[in-house]
Amino acid sequence: MKRSLLLLCGAVLLSGAALAGPPAKGAPARARLILVGWDGADWKLLDPLMQRGLLPNLSALVARGRTWNLESVNPMISPLIWTTMATGRSPVDHGVADFQELDPKTRARLPISGWSRKVPAIWNVASEKGLKVGVVGWWATWPAEKVNGFFVSDRASPVLFPPEVLSGSPALTWPEGLAEGIRLVGRREGSPGFEDVSAALRITKPEFDAAVAAKKGLADPITGYQKIVGSTRVYARTALELYDREKPDLLMVYFEGTDEIGHLLARFYPPKLPNISEEDFRKYGGGVVAYFQEADRILGEFMKRAETAGANLVLLSDHGFKWADRPSYYSSIQFDTAFLWHESPGILAAAGPGFPPAAARGKAGVFDVTPTLCRLLGLPADPGFEGRPVAGLAAGRLPAAPPPVPWTKTFKVERLAVRSSSEVDKAAGEEFTKKLISLGYLTGAEAAAVDARPPERAGTETAGTFQNIATFLRGRGQARESLPWYRKALEVNPNSPTALFNFSGALEVLDEWDESDDALVAAARNGYHDPEAAIYRRVAAYARRGEKEPKSRLQLVKFLRKAVSAFPESLRYRASLGKALFEAKECAASQTIFRDLMARNPRDTEALNLMALTSWCLGDVAGASDYFGRSLAVYPDQPAVRGGLGELTRSGGGRPPGSTR
Repeated sequence: MKRSLLLLCGAVLLSGAALAGPPAKGAPARARLILVGWDGADWKLLDPLMQRGLLPNLSALVARGRTWNLESVNPMISPLIWTTMATGRSPVDHGVADFQELDPKTRARLPISGWSRKVPAIWNVASEKGLKVGVVGWWATWPAEKVNGFFVSDRASPVLFPPEVLSGSPALTWPEGLAEGIRLVGRREGSPGFEDVSAALRITKPEFDAAVAAKKGLADPITGYQKIVGSTRVYARTALELYDREKPDLLMVYFEGTDEIGHLLARFYPPKLPNISEEDFRKYGGGVVAYFQEADRILGEFMKRAETAGANLVLLSDHGFKWADRPSYYSSIQFDTAFLWHESPGILAAAGPGFPPAAARGKAGVFDVTPTLCRLLGLPADPGFEGRPVAGLAAGRLPAAPPPVPWTKTFKVERLAVRSSSEVDKAAGEEFTKKLISLGYLTGAEAAAVDARPPERAGTETAGTFQNIATFLRGRGQARESLPWYRKALEVNPNSPTALFNFSGALEVLDEWDESDDALVAAARNGYHDPEAAIYRRVAAYARRGEKEPKSRLQLVKFLRKAVSAFPESLRYRASLGKALFEAKECAASQTIFRDLMARNPRDTEALNLMALTSWCLGDVAGASDYFGRSLAVYPDQPAVRGGLGELTRSGGGRPPGSTR
């Protein structure tokens, strides 16, 4: 099998490389770089595993080179961040900000593609500067791009795409003839058998067979693990065989499994979480370590090649994962809570001629990645880069740094031509959507939403695209600049609970309370995952402000009236409105609410106590005494109520606490 890919596509590779022509004049001195991407990798997991001796290759890389915490950005969306690390630009500039895009003609949801990227990537620059490049599996790289070397798009993955795409796409690879070899590797490596899976998960053969027959994919720990490991091996085998044949100056290979394994199995990782059964913990608790040992084995293969070629090797991730403080009761595979398992920073580790060893762990950010790669390869930076090369590089071992040039004006991106979307593509998009739902990145409601824009304003951007760009800006303190992007998201999907919720948060920061409250209530009404928590966080915010700004109490009343109107069946919201009215000295309106609540449940001590307080506020001393007494009869252990009753008796009907007549 090892030579199968080479036998199928060797001649095509040679002819494809010839199409690129000779190296450009003024090409930088030869420098080689292998970059390995581990999505979601986190030092909090990796450091303990290295200390236990379970990741020998990563340990060797760290010992020979140096490491950094790599600060991420919000939202921690993989296509967004990996495109930033390939282009050096923000999602506002590069345009890749969601897992999906819309077909401009049919409005169908399709997997995010390279057509959404508006700027060149480093492989385009390196290729035009005469370096041979190889790209394997990078996010948002279909259709394949014509480079001086080889290019395997992200649609080669057997995890996120059904077989129809692998057999039907004419733009899976560059050169195009490589696709047959990739398909062969996918068939042979993409579905590990029982022996491989049971080495990681404590399952029986009948359990494995039943899971495979059920075809639940990423929704099941067994078939999910099988698919993740299979995808990892496909990309690894592809990248290694092509590297061995072509010896590119720049190899960039991406592995999504290091993040997917967290979403699939982190809840089973030791120590046991309280909501995980002993049986599931026994079966699946070892899967995470087993997968990372597989990833470490593959890393070792790239390290051998880097050492042989005298190349620099860089390992990095887009963000971290909450291994140390996993959220026990928030699902890692449910939309609106999956993101709660992501955190910053990610990892950066490097060794080779350009990286003098250092024990101390440094700090860098995702915007520093592309400038660092440019410096290592002697490529011109873009004046629009926000980041800079990481500190500590061995400048004397690197090519000279050329002057910056604007990439968009200087370098071109040439993608393979593809036909318009077919029924096969539509089916593939639907399958991809299902897998995004399985991984917790999309809800069924979001997936079913129809683009609400009029035809003349329709585009390829989803509501998520605009929302994620807005959230990126808001996370950088640019709340005012984020508002137009949130409005664009709501133009695409006016009912998106996540867009409404985040829009509300940006307006809150800007003290635009009325519109913020409207958006928050709409988010809760349209299916936000934890509506009561969202509503009561806003209540708490108003309560804190009310201590210094009395007008905030009136705003709280307005907000709760909106919540009660949206959720008339919620007795809790009605009770909260009643208390807010009492604190705002609107005692008659408050009493109307609590009289109804008391009628529904005569033993509701909160309603009885508020009836007493509002009666006292309105001058009905006898009524106040009666309601306090009835409350104490239900639950005698209420010192504050007994104190209030005593004060009422002593004062003969003076003001109740917190209000006036």
